[in-house]
Amino acid sequence: MTKTKKLCALAVPALAACIGCMTVLAAPAASSAEEAARYADVDIFAPYATETIYYTNRIPDHKYTDGTAPKFMAISGMENACGAVAGAEIVAFYDKYFPNLIPNYESFIASNGKYKPANATYIYPMMQELYELMDTNVQGEGVNEIEFKNGLTEYINGKGYNVSYTNIVSGSSFDYNSYKNAINNNKVVALLSQPTNLYLIGLGSGYDTISATVLDGNHIMLAYGYAQIKYYNSNGLFRTDTYLEVSTGLSMGVMYYKINPHNLDAAYTVNIS
Repeated sequence: MTKTKKLCALAVPALAACIGCMTVLAAPAASSAEEAARYADVDIFAPYATETIYYTNRIPDHKYTDGTAPKFMAISGMENACGAVAGAEIVAFYDKYFPNLIPNYESFIASNGKYKPANATYIYPMMQELYELMDTNVQGEGVNEIEFKNGLTEYINGKGYNVSYTNIVSGSSFDYNSYKNAINNNKVVALLSQPTNLYLIGLGSGYDTISATVLDGNHIMLAYGYAQIKYYNSNGLFRTDTYLEVSTGLSMGVMYYKINPHNLDAAYTVNIS
């Protein structure tokens, strides 16, 4: 296997001060799971294996959010930045609907609704702010779950909006129907993953090729679509593969995360109002 890229992570503080009455309210206590796992730099390997699936009929159920999603990478010199990168993608995604999230800037192209690439004037400073709000590398490499959420919340609240998070993972269970509902309602989902495989899907005539690549550490990434593919042969349905379409924050760009089974610690639908 050939290494192709290193990147990732986040961190964040959790205090709210009541100005004027000198009362300081601590954030809700984090669970041991939220505090334990940290998301930091990972290696991603070039596709190492290819599977060919032959079929007589193929029925895909594929959808993604309007305009897909922003696809960013970390600023040079920003270590353990996958949390900040995913956070920046979330902010830029919702800036389309809540325009003060990135003041004086439109994150999308008005003519087609697709998202603009990162730029040094607006996106990189916002990403750097998230990196700092998440206290990246303060308590250890990268960030843990609570730091990621608190830093993103502090940024969004500071722009005058509210945010909440709905976890659709419980142990080995992934609530795919809730995930589809989120995507269908134009919401994105933050994935907090253990080491896992990611996939590229190649379409042939009567066959698909599935190429896998490895993330060798914990990683945070943005999910913005789904693809469930049912394969049939002369005997009927013989295979169903279910994927999340993701922006990895790495150089390999758009890939698919397989959820039957999954390696997720959490998957948070992000709700802004």
